[in-house]
Amino acid sequence: MRIAVCDDEREIREDVGQKIRHFLPEAEVCLYESAERLLTEQEMPDILFLDIKMNGMSGMELAERLRRRDGDVTIIFLTALKEYVYRAFDVGAFHYLLKPVDTVKFYGVLEKAVAERQRIRESALLRGAHAEASLTIKNKARTEKVYLSEIVYLEVFNRKVTLHKMQGEIEFYGRLKELEQRLSADFVRCHRSYVVNLRYVRRYDGAEIMLENGDSVLVAKTKYAEFVRRYMDYIRKREEEWRGTGNL
Repeated sequence: MRIAVCDDEREIREDVGQKIRHFLPEAEVCLYESAERLLTEQEMPDILFLDIKMNGMSGMELAERLRRRDGDVTIIFLTALKEYVYRAFDVGAFHYLLKPVDTVKFYGVLEKAVAERQRIRESALLRGAHAEASLTIKNKARTEKVYLSEIVYLEVFNRKVTLHKMQGEIEFYGRLKELEQRLSADFVRCHRSYVVNLRYVRRYDGAEIMLENGDSVLVAKTKYAEFVRRYMDYIRKREEEWRGTGNL
């Protein structure tokens, strides 16, 4: 397992690295003093401990880039300011730790992150055997299975549906209303032409929603209140999961 620490404070960077090596002697531990340095790597880490506020590119900007490049990295933010924590939801962070890092909490979060990585690996091995919810897309002579977790949003125009993923898209003919019934509770219809996956919402206002892949979609006035309610429910669910680790 490859675990990285990206923090421009050398003392914190080395302390966190030492804790990881103590807990997981077999792990490959990589330390980076800047976001720019980490982005030069060809292979991204499985787990990333990431400082939010750094010189140069911020940890939040790095996280956004990583989500576009490799949506599967498990990100744990390090921050001295609790007000930054809620922005972590916008980039799908797994957890956060306040500085100075409490050793007991650190090991608790790391253990859960390792378990999450193991779950992802097992899920990848068991796909096709009900390990993960999916859609089966039929387009002419071609049939393709797409996992719901991969879908950023769906849009429809003249009965042609475009399924957008972090990397690439799939076009086919269908009805968005019928597809909605096959999606999970993490998806919400925000406009007659769009259904978005709440997992990939970066920010929003009364007119549009910005998503993790850089696209933005319209929000209908009649659907805005319901979208906000559903998104807040999603955030509360994530908060409860975090609270279960004793870190909120």
